[in-house]
Amino acid sequence: RYHAYDALNEVIRCSKKDTAGLVLQMIPLMTGKLQETLSMPVQSAEDREKQNELQGLLCSVLQVVIQKLSSIDNNATKVSLMAYSDQLMTLFLQVFACRSATVLEEALLAVGALVNAMGTDFLKYMDAFFPYIETGLQNFAEYQVCTETVELVGDLCRALGPYIAKYCDKIMFFLLNDLQAQNLHRSVKPSILSCFGDIALAIEGQFQKYAPYALTMLESASALSIQTQQVAAEDDDMIDYNNSLRNGILEAYSGLFQGFKNSKQQLQAFHDNARQIIAFIESIYMDPNRADSVTKNAVWVLGDVADTLENVGPFFAEKPFYRKFLTECKNDTSLSDTAQWALERITLRISKNW
Repeated sequence: RYHAYDALNEVIRCSKKDTAGLVLQMIPLMTGKLQETLSMPVQSAEDREKQNELQGLLCSVLQVVIQKLSSIDNNATKVSLMAYSDQLMTLFLQVFACRSATVLEEALLAVGALVNAMGTDFLKYMDAFFPYIETGLQNFAEYQVCTETVELVGDLCRALGPYIAKYCDKIMFFLLNDLQAQNLHRSVKPSILSCFGDIALAIEGQFQKYAPYALTMLESASALSIQTQQVAAEDDDMIDYNNSLRNGILEAYSGLFQGFKNSKQQLQAFHDNARQIIAFIESIYMDPNRADSVTKNAVWVLGDVADTLENVGPFFAEKPFYRKFLTECKNDTSLSDTAQWALERITLRISKNW
């Protein structure tokens, strides 16, 4: 059964634009089957396992269908997809009530696809859906569900923009609590850090009240990363985790800087952290095990620091590593433009302070 649904997903992913009508017909077919699973007789653990497996597989197909249809640049196709949104969301909410980890992961991914397709129109479902976000962010035992919930919060931030602010007090409470929880799997935490950046980008200056807490967590995570770097030289798992942690930290900083870019006064709150951020990136530069994605994010953040913060020229002057780092990055065609921009911003900032 799994292989059959997996093959179906691949066929949908590879389908051409002119088959959109056929792909659209998959929605009533799959929602009908998903509705049937909700009334399946469950009299044993085997029955429950069968129900959970089928629900997960059907949610995965619906996710792929939604992604495919929303990627087609055709207004009529998108209008047709949106006509099913109420039915889809009603079913997904019923599936969430089943509380099986396998099903929850697939359902979260399917909702994420719907969020990306609907944009701000998803707001009408938020009050009904938000309790499941709260539950997911507190699900330490099934940490993959927690990870998918954090990723979905990022999707919601990008889709809803400032409209997510209404829910951010609770979201930030759970995210900060998760970071401090000893019993939460460490693999979730980089995504949480990155999520700070998504929230800041979405609500901009309204993030100010959360900034001190987020910056404290980012500083602690940076110190942990530097410490891990010193002991992880021969441990591939630790190297991979540290690169994931760095990406989470750097994506958070980038989101914070961009979110506050138009709030010059509020940006001053970040000034005291600038020296630590530059030192953190210097430690990354010195590590031969850094991932390409980390290098890319580090270049962006160096540029962001110089572009958005006043009076940071002396901090860069103290850390001349940036010249060699950015010059090396300019030789990489995928990074050359960004590295050149960052170098120009830093040079300009230093010239203003001398």
